[in-house]
Amino acid sequence: MKNRFRTKAQKWLFTGILGCSLLLSGMPFAIAQTPTAPPKKMTAAILWNQILAHHITYIQEGHSGPVIYDFQDPNCPYCHVMYEHEAPLIKAGKLTVRYVPVAFLTPQSPAEAAAWLQSPHPLRALKHFETIVGPALRSGSYRQLPKATPTAKTTAELKQNLDMMSALGFEGTPAILYRVKNGQLGRIPGMISEKQLTELLPHLQ
Repeated sequence: MKNRFRTKAQKWLFTGILGCSLLLSGMPFAIAQTPTAPPKKMTAAILWNQILAHHITYIQEGHSGPVIYDFQDPNCPYCHVMYEHEAPLIKAGKLTVRYVPVAFLTPQSPAEAAAWLQSPHPLRALKHFETIVGPALRSGSYRQLPKATPTAKTTAELKQNLDMMSALGFEGTPAILYRVKNGQLGRIPGMISEKQLTELLPHLQ
């Protein structure tokens, strides 16, 4: 019964996000009513602090500075470049990134994302992947990239992450969600430079 309720609750969460174009400007909106959930109001704060924290699967790198969410497909070359732009800021303690794996670009994406999520040390697996993915993307040979057979749990997590990415209005990767100091949410659909990211930092909450 608990799993059934959770599935229905997730559906109205995504319905609420999809149904509001004003979300990213910090405006409140109503989540669609279902028999399993009372009418509620959702704000940018609720989405940021509760929904994203508990209804997606991510790998966090860094523990200092503002937090951003970065939706990434293992086979997205721009995601790899974005990772390289974020890495110095993470190392300097100026940024925390929650990498949200999705897997839709290529047939091998689910197995590669599963290698991250199913590793005993997901962050270590992600960092190792990023050190070797560049040559693979340039050559088109993916044989050396770590892969794992996705479990049912991982498959469900990847689908939920992709559903959230779509609900937030993103159509591709990298997709970055951030929160500014006045509480509003912002999105970056695509790659930006390290300079642009650095200039954004003072405005982040």
